[in-house]
Amino acid sequence: MEHLREYQDYVLAYRLRALVGGKSKPLSGYLSLAEYANKRMQRQRLAEMLLKKANYHADMRQVDKLTEEMNFGFWHNPGESVTFLRHVIEQGGCAALESESNFITYLLTPLERSKLRFNEEGIVARYYLGLLRASSAYLDAEVFTRLRGEVEPLREQMPVFVIHSDEDVVRTS
Repeated sequence: MEHLREYQDYVLAYRLRALVGGKSKPLSGYLSLAEYANKRMQRQRLAEMLLKKANYHADMRQVDKLTEEMNFGFWHNPGESVTFLRHVIEQGGCAALESESNFITYLLTPLERSKLRFNEEGIVARYYLGLLRASSAYLDAEVFTRLRGEVEPLREQMPVFVIHSDEDVVRTS
């Protein structure tokens, strides 16, 4: 189940980055679950090889490229999230980040929303927005730890709802 949640993290990060655009726009195309899994395994193999090499710089660039394509760590790496939030500010904001209901409306497809029970939409929005909120407090370790502590228990309740299809559309207005 955790691997599906990881893919779900990727999908929502991809959609959000595409919505914000500018410097945040994804550099590669949208990955299917199978493509994501393949890149995840490739990234893992490269990372393991790096540990054994003295001259790892070229391979590290490949790991970085895969990390970017997969949005790996986007939600869970405060450094990545803070950089993204700076881009959001530069772009003049993002409606999807203004409220829980906007998050759901802008980033989930109608089919995905239909798969969620009444209270699950709130869990999804609180979880992902909570991760960004915690990251924005990253420079204050006490606030960061408190906010992450509030968000982490939601991971166990997180439903898997993302459905990949060629009809996925990112709302831009």
